Amino acid sequence: MHWIYLSPHFDDVALSCGGLVWTQVQGGNTVSIWTICAGIPDPTKQPFSPFAQTLHERWGTGLEAVLVRQAEDAASCQVMSADYHHLSLLDCVYRSNANGEAYYASEAALTGPLHPQDAASAQQLSQIWRDSLPRRAHLVCPLSLGNHVDHQLTRLVAEMLDHPLWYYADYPYVLRRPEQLAALAQTGWQRQRFKLTPAALAAWQEAVSAHSSQISTFWSDELAMRLAIADYAAHEDGVGLWRRN
Repeated sequence: MHWIYLSPHFDDVALSCGGLVWTQVQGGNTVSIWTICAGIPDPTKQPFSPFAQTLHERWGTGLEAVLVRQAEDAASCQVMSADYHHLSLLDCVYRSNANGEAYYASEAALTGPLHPQDAASAQQLSQIWRDSLPRRAHLVCPLSLGNHVDHQLTRLVAEMLDHPLWYYADYPYVLRRPEQLAALAQTGWQRQRFKLTPAALAAWQEAVSAHSSQISTFWSDELAMRLAIADYAAHEDGVGLWRRN
């Protein structure tokens, strides 16, 4: 069986489903992780916005942020024994108009509405994905809990594919928006739980650890991350995937 997980950014599938991906591969499945916003920006053509530069400083990556994150993703996928595929769309913090005006120039903008140009490009993106997608693959998409614009765009495009979809809860954003997840069960969605072994939990933690530049986005240090992943897995009794009824 072939599973394809759509990851808006390099770390989203590792964060949300790392233990499940590892478990599926150990069970004889083929798992591929498609990172949607994996394009490499060219600052000589479009200078980085002040907001993007502050992120680079926090991550400790400098101008090579995407290359660093690509390498982290390769290491993370190796931990999960998953294949990876990097698509060419730029991360939202690098997308801008012809005049160099950033579509998303602040932390608040990341969870606001999609920029009109992004919404307009969804149909074109869906055709590109459709041409590359194996028809028999099980496709897993983020629910876009937390409303991050790249997660919104990923789900919007996926739902244009005319392909059956599974959905995963966006961790750790789901912790901040539990009401969004709770509403699914009340509107006809069904969740399938996948239990994890201690080895699967350890692989999940290692897969997230490989994205070392991103730890500070959510936690004070790596130990805090490992404890948080363990708590989340225990609370969820593994990992859940969702489908419309």
